This record gives sequence, C-alpha cells and structure tokens, in this order.
Amino acid sequence: MKSKLETAMVCGAAVLVYGALIGVFAAYPPSTTGEWAAWAQAFGSVAAIGVGLWMVQRQHALQAQRRAARELAARLSVHQGALQLVDAVYKVAERVKSHPDETALDLLHLSLEVEGITSALSNVDPLRFETPRAIDALLMAQAASRKMLAHLQRAYDLSLDGRGHKWAPVKEFAEQASASVKPPMDAFRAEVGEAEKALAAG
Repeated sequence: MKSKLETAMVCGAAVLVYGALIGVFAAYPPSTTGEWAAWAQAFGSVAAIGVGLWMVQRQHALQAQRRAARELAARLSVHQGALQLVDAVYKVAERVKSHPDETALDLLHLSLEVEGITSALSNVDPLRFETPRAIDALLMAQAASRKMLAHLQRAYDLSLDGRGHKWAPVKEFAEQASASVKPPMDAFRAEVGEAEKALAAG
C-alpha cells in the first residue's frame, strides 16, 4: 500500500513538472535553432530525472516485495512446524484409541512417544502466533497431549503394581482427544495451505 502511494506521488510530481514545462513552452515557443536546442535539452533533462526517480522507486518496491516474501516464508516455516506437532497429537490419539494390544510394554512405548510430543509442544508459545486458528489448534493439542500422557502413565503405573493396566479409559480419552484436536487442526492446515499458495504465487 505504501509503495503504491509513493509511486502515485512520483507519477503525480512528474505530470506536474511536465505540465508546467509544456505550459511555458506553449507560452514562449522557440523561434531559433538555439532556443529549440535549449528546449530539447530541458525536456530531455526532465525525462531523465523522471526515469531516474521511477527506477529508484521501482528498486525500492522490489526490495519491499522481497523482504515481505522472506518474512512470509519465515512465518510459514514456523506455522508448518507447529502444524506437524498438532498433527502428531492427532495421529497418536488415533493410534491409541484403536490399538490392538493391551500390554504394559505398549503403554510404555506410547507414553514415551506422547511425552516427546508433549515436551516439544511445551516449548511452543501459542500467543506468538498471529492467527486465531493457529492459537486454537496449539492450545487444544497441548491440553490433549498432557492429559493423554497422564492417562497413559497412570495406566502403566497400575500395570506395574499388579492392579491391571486399565486400558479402556486410555482408549476412551484418546477418542475424545482425537475428536477435539481434529477440527482446529483442519482449520489451521487450511490456513497454512493458503499461505503456501500465496508464497508460491510470489
């Protein structure tokens, strides 16, 4: 917006200068070869200045576009990384809710996996993101991963002291987590997809 306004101002200034020059030329037309040469030099000088101003403005606009593209690419990279973490929570919840085995070793493996995802998510500050979709998806994923980890660890602890692993509550919560994470995740993914298209379009 700013570059367009600056371009319009440069064009306006050039039109005014040329208009004034043409007005003077019309009021005092040249009558000799020397006067014609002087007027030609005057018009040429004004044209050269106009071209120079246009080139400077054009270069400034291109630099602004490149800077905006770099900023968009950096922001998109951060959003893509966040989306991968949200997707990891959804996928592990899907796996837990339909897991065919019910052993303590399964609980341990899943606990370690969810613990890694939860740890990674804890290092992400949702409020650093500029869009509500990203914030919603991250907050939901963080809450779901923490609760799912607690369920898995409790089930694993129970399996160690002989009271059974209580797999059913874990699967029940995993189903809830999957259902709660998916809508904001899909909205966030659509937003990232739009940003990817905008960056590709350049």
